[in-house]
Amino acid sequence: MKRVLTALFLLIIFGLLGNLNADPIKWNAQTLFAPEDAGTIHSAKGIVAASNNVLKGQLKTTLYQSGALVPVEQMYPALSRGVYDAAYMVSMMRTTAGQVAFGMPFSWENVDQAMEFYYDFGFLEHMRKIEKKNNVFFGCPMPFGPVTLFSKFPVRKLEDFKGKKIWAEGPTAELVKVLGGNPIWFDPGDVYMGLKLGTIDGVFFGFAELETMKLKEVVDYIMLPAPISPIILDWVINLDSWNKLSESGKARYEEVMKTNVVKFYDKIMVENNKGLDAAKAYGVKVITLEPGELARMKTRAVKVWDEVASKDEESRVAVSMLKKFLKTKQ
Repeated sequence: MKRVLTALFLLIIFGLLGNLNADPIKWNAQTLFAPEDAGTIHSAKGIVAASNNVLKGQLKTTLYQSGALVPVEQMYPALSRGVYDAAYMVSMMRTTAGQVAFGMPFSWENVDQAMEFYYDFGFLEHMRKIEKKNNVFFGCPMPFGPVTLFSKFPVRKLEDFKGKKIWAEGPTAELVKVLGGNPIWFDPGDVYMGLKLGTIDGVFFGFAELETMKLKEVVDYIMLPAPISPIILDWVINLDSWNKLSESGKARYEEVMKTNVVKFYDKIMVENNKGLDAAKAYGVKVITLEPGELARMKTRAVKVWDEVASKDEESRVAVSMLKKFLKTKQ
C-alpha cells in the first residue's frame, strides 16, 4: 500500500512540475493596417503586449505586419481555417452585420456610447454568435477614433461628392454612394500613393494618419464634422485557437481586452490630435459643413442604415439593436 501511495504521490508531483514547465501556447497574429498606422501601433501591438504579460507562461502571441502571413484579402478565410490565430482588422470584411459593428454614419457620438452598446446592450454577444458560424471568436471592439473625408477637392455642399473617386469601406462606402460619389477600396497602405497619383480624389480615414502616414502631403481639405466618431475596428481570434486556452485563461484574456481597449483608444486620440494639428500647420484647410448641409447629409445617411438592414436577418437585428440603443440616448 505504501508503495502505491508513494507512486501516486510522485506521479502527482511530476505532473505538476510538467505543467509548470510546459511551453506556452503560441499564436501568430496579423494586422490589416500599415506598420505606421496608429491602430497597429497602439491597439494591435497593445493587445498583444498586454495579453502576453497577463498570460505569461500560458500564451505567447507574435504580431506580424499586413500581408506577412496571408494576403490582406485572405485574412478572414485564413483566420477561419486556422492558418493563423488572431487578427486586427475590420468587421465588414467578414459579415454584412459587421458594417454596424464598424459604426453607422451619425450613430453613436463618442467612445463611451460605443462601448456601452457593445458591452452593456448585448451587441458584442450578437457579433460573437455571427462569427462563431465561421469558426471565429469576436474578441473585442477596438475603437479607433473619428473618421472623416480628407480630399483634394472642397466639400461645402452634398453635390460636391458627385462623381468623385473616394477610398472608403463599409458604411462610409455606402455613404459615398448615396452622396453621388464612387467608392473605391484597396490595401490601406497604398492610400498615400493613390492620392498622390490621382487614382482617388479623397479618402475616409482617421486623423492620426494625416501625420503618421503623411496624408497631409497629398490632401488639401478636411471635412467636419466626422460622420462616424469613433469607428470600431476589432480583435478576432480563430475559435479553435481560443478554445485551447483554459477557462481561467479565457477569463483573464477577456479581462485584458475589456480593460485595455479604451486605454489604447486614448493613445490613438493623442495621435489624432497631433495629426489634425500637423495638417493644419502644413496648410490643409478644414471645412465645417453648414447646418443645412449637415442635416441633408444625415438624411442621406438614413438610407445607408436601411440599406444595411435589408441585406440579411443578422444585419436587420444589428440595425434594430442600434436604433433601440440610440433612443435611450435621446
